[in-house]
Amino acid sequence: MRIGIDGTALYGRYGGVEYALWNLLVALHASETDSSLEYVVYIPHDGPPPANLDRFGVRWRWVRLPFKGEDKARRVLWQQSVLPRQLLRDGCHLLHSPTYVCPLLCPVPVVLTVYDFIALTHPQFATPMNRVHYGAMLPRCVHVAHRVIVPSDAVRRELARRFPHAAKRSCVVPLGVEPIFHQAFDDATKAQIRARYHLPERFILFVGNPEPKKNLRGVLHALDLLPQNAACDVPLVVVGGARAWTGYELGTTYTVHQSTLNGAMPAMAPSLSSRTMALGYVPRRDLPVLYALCEAFVFPSLAEGFGLPVLEALAAGAPVVASDRVPLPELQQAALICNPHDATSIAHQLERILSDDALRADLQTRAREFAAPYTWRRTAEMSIDVYQSLAR
Repeated sequence: MRIGIDGTALYGRYGGVEYALWNLLVALHASETDSSLEYVVYIPHDGPPPANLDRFGVRWRWVRLPFKGEDKARRVLWQQSVLPRQLLRDGCHLLHSPTYVCPLLCPVPVVLTVYDFIALTHPQFATPMNRVHYGAMLPRCVHVAHRVIVPSDAVRRELARRFPHAAKRSCVVPLGVEPIFHQAFDDATKAQIRARYHLPERFILFVGNPEPKKNLRGVLHALDLLPQNAACDVPLVVVGGARAWTGYELGTTYTVHQSTLNGAMPAMAPSLSSRTMALGYVPRRDLPVLYALCEAFVFPSLAEGFGLPVLEALAAGAPVVASDRVPLPELQQAALICNPHDATSIAHQLERILSDDALRADLQTRAREFAAPYTWRRTAEMSIDVYQSLAR
């Protein structure tokens, strides 16, 4: 069976969806126990360089397309008009569209991955372009897909609520964590990363693309509510910026108001106080060490389909304060849960970690245990099961 995969999201600096797609491809290659499976992956002109593709075997073919990934108009046109014909020319038996949209007229069965329905449920958290694009296309794509993969039961429930006819064609395939996040780092490596980024001895870590739903404002407001004592006098380190929203680049002047925590969306990003330092986009290899070094990782997202940064932080052994919008099953067993709309709730959970060494150590132990079952190999094997179910 030859499987076509739409990899046109793989360009530039990767965010969560792009890393999920790339790690799925790597894990599919590592899981090649069935010699009958072949893959054709369609990538943009500025997609992964040839050196990154050398690891893949002879049953993988990469088709580099004549447009850049950032040219969304050409990308959408290609998906709807050219891709169906290309699948036939390349002898593909099915198509996996792993980033929300697929051809509406496709000559082969389609597996569609939908990470969340935020563009429909929380349109204020989608860019204007995505709000229009996904608002128009996502319902149609769900309707035509032969299988719909979602990462969590919460997304599956939303799918069933909005599109009851698609519920029987859906399946939950959780995302995974790269092995590097499970790695234990020696003191020399930690010291090197601390020196590279001029990190303080203790810090709270926030990781997320600068955009409204990640709720950096809530964290900044929570910092102001922490007790004025030595235990809680800990600065915030902000990491992110792969594909920052226009106007949300860190450093833009903005005063945090309580109304912003309740869904109002001012046009500018929060400015970073003297207790905050922004590292911007960091190489993927450094991120696990940052998680391992932090006193606490805070993720007060206002809407999530899975919460991959939370899982990665847990795998690295970070004590986590996570939003109650993160739909990881039984997350409360390994992390402290906050109400992301309430800065007092965020501050309270941070204070507990910062001021209680025993609690922090216990969370670090439970974190690694919780994250251990989440591997990309399992994600790949479950995806292959979906492919083969269509072949049958």
